[in-house]
Amino acid sequence: MRIKQGSEVTFHYELRNDKGELIDSTFDGEPVHYVHGDGDIIEGLETLFEGEEPGFEAKVTLPPEQAYGVTREDLVVFAAPENFDDQVELEVGEVVETEDPDGNPIQFRIVDIDEDKVYLDGNHPLANQTLEYKVEVIEVA
Repeated sequence: MRIKQGSEVTFHYELRNDKGELIDSTFDGEPVHYVHGDGDIIEGLETLFEGEEPGFEAKVTLPPEQAYGVTREDLVVFAAPENFDDQVELEVGEVVETEDPDGNPIQFRIVDIDEDKVYLDGNHPLANQTLEYKVEVIEVA
């Protein structure tokens, strides 16, 4: 069966940055499951998989626009420390969650802290990076 809109796809991947450093891999663990066309995986992989069958293997280099996007400056914001719940640990690198105006959850990484501001980045940690994927489609239903 070929991958098309609505197909349930299972695949393994290995992810490296443009320096060849391993970021993540599922080859020694559980594969990824997604519904093709629902936007559950990055655009570049979804495009790559379109029309393929189980057993398909590939290596692909994806620019930021086809992966996690380019860095958006409007997603780098700041807030006063007193705006955070007392249970939130304010440390650089920590992830905090809030809601967008529509009530949907959104995550920010704390990127800097000074006396009166906590700087937050809502961009994906892999935004603005060219990424190299090795993939293998296991199952299509």
